[in-house]
Amino acid sequence: MPSAPNTQEEPSGSRHASSGSSSSSVYSSQLTARAVSPPAQHISEQSSSQQTRCWKQPHMQKMLRAHTGTLVLVLVTLAVGLLAAHSYFTGQTDRPNCAMSYSRPQYIEQTEFGRSWTRYSAKYKLFLYREGGYDVHNTANRIPILFIPGNAGSHKQVRSIASATATAYVEMLGKSPELLDKGCVGYDFFTLGLNEELTALHGYSIVEQADFVNDAIRYILAQYPRARARYRLPSQTAEFALPESVVVIGHSMGGVVARTAFMLPNHIPGSVQALFTLSTPHNNPTASLEWHVEQIYSQVNQFWRHGFHNGTLDNVSLVSIAGGNLDSMINSDYTYVGNLAPPRNSLSVLSSGINDVWLSQDHQSVLWCAQMARKFASLLIHIMDARQPSQLIPLDQRMDIMRHQLYPAIDYKQSDHIPYERITSLDNYRYIREVEGAVKLYPADMRMLAENSQERRNKARGLHLLPLFGARGHIIQIIYDPWLFSDTVRDYDEPNVQLALLGCNRTSNENVHCKTLSIPTVTKLPLKQDGDDPRVSVHALHYIEYPVKEFAGFSYLGVEVPVKYGSNGFLRAAITEQPQPRSFKLGTTSTSIKIPGNKGALQVRNRVRLDVPETPFVVLNAKIRVRRSPQAALTASPQFAPIVRQSDEERQFESKFWYNPESVDLAIHGRGAYFSADTLSTAPEDDAWTGIYMDFWTDPDFTAEIAIAVSINWYSSLNRLIKRYDMALLALSFVWACLVLAYQLISWNCMGVFPSCLQAIERLIRNGTLAAMLVAAAISPVVQIAVAHLMKSVWSDATLVQWNNLFMGVRGGGFTLVLVPMLVVVMALGFIICQAVALTCICNLGALLIARIERFTGGAVLGESKQPDSSVPVRALLATIMFVAFVSTFVPYQFAFLVIYLAQLIATARTLTTNTTHGAYQLGLLLFWTSSLPYCAPELLVWVRNLSVLWFEDAPADHNLVNVAGYFALRLLASYYMVPRLHSEQSSRIVGWMRIITYACFATALTCAWLLCTRRPYILYSVSNMASMWLAFVHCSVFFLRFSRDYRSKSPTVTSSKCSTASSGSENMSEAEIELNRKLR
Repeated sequence: MPSAPNTQEEPSGSRHASSGSSSSSVYSSQLTARAVSPPAQHISEQSSSQQTRCWKQPHMQKMLRAHTGTLVLVLVTLAVGLLAAHSYFTGQTDRPNCAMSYSRPQYIEQTEFGRSWTRYSAKYKLFLYREGGYDVHNTANRIPILFIPGNAGSHKQVRSIASATATAYVEMLGKSPELLDKGCVGYDFFTLGLNEELTALHGYSIVEQADFVNDAIRYILAQYPRARARYRLPSQTAEFALPESVVVIGHSMGGVVARTAFMLPNHIPGSVQALFTLSTPHNNPTASLEWHVEQIYSQVNQFWRHGFHNGTLDNVSLVSIAGGNLDSMINSDYTYVGNLAPPRNSLSVLSSGINDVWLSQDHQSVLWCAQMARKFASLLIHIMDARQPSQLIPLDQRMDIMRHQLYPAIDYKQSDHIPYERITSLDNYRYIREVEGAVKLYPADMRMLAENSQERRNKARGLHLLPLFGARGHIIQIIYDPWLFSDTVRDYDEPNVQLALLGCNRTSNENVHCKTLSIPTVTKLPLKQDGDDPRVSVHALHYIEYPVKEFAGFSYLGVEVPVKYGSNGFLRAAITEQPQPRSFKLGTTSTSIKIPGNKGALQVRNRVRLDVPETPFVVLNAKIRVRRSPQAALTASPQFAPIVRQSDEERQFESKFWYNPESVDLAIHGRGAYFSADTLSTAPEDDAWTGIYMDFWTDPDFTAEIAIAVSINWYSSLNRLIKRYDMALLALSFVWACLVLAYQLISWNCMGVFPSCLQAIERLIRNGTLAAMLVAAAISPVVQIAVAHLMKSVWSDATLVQWNNLFMGVRGGGFTLVLVPMLVVVMALGFIICQAVALTCICNLGALLIARIERFTGGAVLGESKQPDSSVPVRALLATIMFVAFVSTFVPYQFAFLVIYLAQLIATARTLTTNTTHGAYQLGLLLFWTSSLPYCAPELLVWVRNLSVLWFEDAPADHNLVNVAGYFALRLLASYYMVPRLHSEQSSRIVGWMRIITYACFATALTCAWLLCTRRPYILYSVSNMASMWLAFVHCSVFFLRFSRDYRSKSPTVTSSKCSTASSGSENMSEAEIELNRKLR
């Protein structure tokens, strides 16, 4: 491990370091002093051996004391990192429970879709999917759907959704053949083979794929006039229109590609009117490793926000479905589209709240999960209409159906119902029953009511009346098990046929005049627990909540139920007060909540609002305990165990159910930490965060009180730290690498000592730099919030957005707003220490290997310093010519940087065999450049994949020489020359200005990385390139300063009060002493 000279530990003869630019003067002076020191020549062999035996243990202890802070931070980082990784893989708040889907796929390549249609025919492919056993013709003649795979995705990923849709359509047509005349003709699934490109990391691939999507849509629409004329659809009465639009499904980055296609010149207006995205990060890229990705996101989001206002996207529906907690590939916060499109055209939902799914899903299972595939197939079938040119039902009706299919009914803001003009009386029912308090039905009651009305056995429904006197402002709550009416109730898609609500008035003791006002929407309450067999359909209770004000002018509220009954189930209906959420503010660590009953009993549904900040980091754990009602019989059991639901109220984005839980984990999704350009001006009014809502459904005849203990689940919160702040870790690691190199240069300029990376890190820990960074991390979000609050009325929305996006972004509040940045700062320092240790070990092992090879082959002497010879300029010129030629024509500059980095790694290992000071400098540069490696990997992977398919077209920016000029120049110069000292003892004004500019350069790099690069980390590559370019200029300046009269005439004779003095003893050594030193070595 290289170590710099220490002025307090070396003998007196070694305290003098060279103040010039020679790379070997310090090393030579140390060896000379040790060689000619008189005390060393008179040490006896016995005392020498004793010193050798006693040296090892104190030296090791001294090394440990010298690196105490570094070792502690490494241990802390490893502990937190391992714990976070363990939490990431095993501490998820949800458990996967998807059933496997099966298909019989056939993929028919569209060979006619060649160069006459698209210029990407050599790179991308278009396939037609056919399900074996169902699809007969190999030509598309139904409603077209185009599937776009995501990052590194395959065209075969469409098979689960396509197979489920084909199966559901055949089953639907078997039950209701008349639907064919209403335009339900089925779907043709087209799917794209996009060479499994990394679109999440490469913006130019997004544009290319979007261009190809528009070409594919144009080709697909052109096939239908001929296909429908050849294969006529089997409808006798309906006339079907030719398709003018294609339904598009995009998975992951495929959704971004689909949205990008709308703004390209070859897009056909109106060719896409329904866009479904699955686990697509709409608002921000998951990993901003390339500037082009960020630019595309900004342009696409701006286009879509304004497209709904200027009429461009009036008839387009945008549906975003995400997996939620189990999706470790993307941040599900970014799938929310409420700030991109108005509610009339869009909806966002997590799969954990979708009816009949009720599962969190990972990034890939959202495509193959059987529960999700069946639901998505049902959704597609309900919106098809081949009679329309769009092949879909109108937008408003389409969105209404999709909300009904995807949202829980309790959140679904249904449109006003048109009253049915159906007048009922006693003759229409088998029985009419007036009750006080609540309607309670069980199988025995249903049997008794049916048997007591045998004279009306031909009537299929009964009516229960609840008085409405004094019920203004109340609601009716109905909860029932559908098995009560039949043991074979399976039609969960249409539960509304079970019950109806009526407004009734009595005209006499025997006659009742009723009017059907509404068929209420049913909320399904799943009786699902972790570990249930995913192949078995989830049984669900049905819950109805309806305001009594809708029945103004009537004396009774009538509940119309079927007469048929099963052997199990129950029904309970009661008029009660509107449940108001009880608000509780989360304490520092935990909060206790109690929901007491009214007169010893609770309502069917009770609601709690947790007033917590909108922080994406914290996962809350709620322990639930239900107290038994004293009125309940000791031997009685509730009709159903407690059902718990989490929701975010107005946003209708996140919803999740638990059945009979002892504790639940509450995670927050919604809006990411970063806004896009004009989010504030286009966000809907109900998009504000109002807290976490928890709903509890319990048996009111059994439950007297619900007690809840809410605390922070720190273990599960760690895995969210990885998901949301991985880019912050990269940016802050660069900050520390920059600080390490800056400290090394300051030490070199002031004391003539160039410390190693680990020594510099230890000094940064001990001299207060770490404490200052922690303070800056803590106060940065606080200052952002305070300034934004003060300037809210002065700054524009765009300015407020840019201010919010500085540093790590601001979302929510509380102590996590300060804690998380501080934790990431410490983790970043530990990460950079691990990099320094790894690079030090690699370079020292390489140096040892090189030394052994040189000895074996009779190469250069180990102690001989590496000096540039006359062939260096020639080799540098040849390398520059080859570099310019290759980067300008064939290879991307990212590949050139990788070559430069590897060359620097080898050069560092070679230098460590001859000169530790120069080696420490090269190792510092290597650590500084390591932070730029992640930003080159995406382009390299895409470039290699394109070469595999003989595609040689790259983005023009990939051949920009400026993007790698700084690295290349510094690599050439640093291989042979030590960086010149710019110390204050030199009174040259040029040197003084260069020293000031050097420090200002690193200060600017630090500020830029701190404020901007967490949100846009790809900037770090350019920042590092510019800093390297300046250091290369400092290297070159020594050649010009040699001819400067000001530089030659003023020698360093004055000791600076700001820097430790380093005499120039090695400069004044005679040539004979230098030659003696060389021979002694």
